[in-house]
Amino acid sequence: TEKHCTIENLSKLLYVAPVTVRRDLKKLEQDGLVNTCYGGVSLAHDPSKETPWVVRKNYNNMIKKHIAKKAATLIPNGATVLFDASSTVSYMVEHLKPEQNITIITNGIQTLSLAAQKHIKTYCTGGKLIDNSLSLSGSIAIKAINSIHADLMFFSSNGISSTGQITDQSESETELRQVMLSNSDKHYFLCDSSKLDKSFLFHVCHASELDNVICDVPLSF
Repeated sequence: TEKHCTIENLSKLLYVAPVTVRRDLKKLEQDGLVNTCYGGVSLAHDPSKETPWVVRKNYNNMIKKHIAKKAATLIPNGATVLFDASSTVSYMVEHLKPEQNITIITNGIQTLSLAAQKHIKTYCTGGKLIDNSLSLSGSIAIKAINSIHADLMFFSSNGISSTGQITDQSESETELRQVMLSNSDKHYFLCDSSKLDKSFLFHVCHASELDNVICDVPLSF
């Protein structure tokens, strides 16, 4: 991936006027995604800053949907499932039906919205809103998860290393995922290949602790 580019080159690549490129880059810079300079732009890199949910949702969109469809087949009728707030997991709702009598418990705002549209029984963890990730976290969410028990749990994160260590850049979401893991019987990690061989500050768990890692490429740890 190119991390630097000129306005002129972007204009040619996108078939739009330079003024349009500058306008769009200004908005991206306000969102903290790029840094602009005279005549050019570079990707912003701040490991402590979370990528906005809408950006994550649209990245590798089709691959995520394929992974989510495969994951949804693992849910038996009548099951109670924990969904984290990841974009990949939210796509699973598209493949669920009310007649399956599934109960969802989630801290994801987008997942709640999609489940409502499908008329699927859903509980919200509550908690403090993290606006960039459209997720709920903190002590209220943790207390809610500790008060229930689920049959299955589905989650994603920012990266998985070559040795199977699953990590994330959000301390609060990592803590909540660990509580979800402790309060469910089976655990599934959804991961597109862009997250492979990447490590971040906060350790979620190791792949060996899970029932399966669902990815678009074969894995070996």
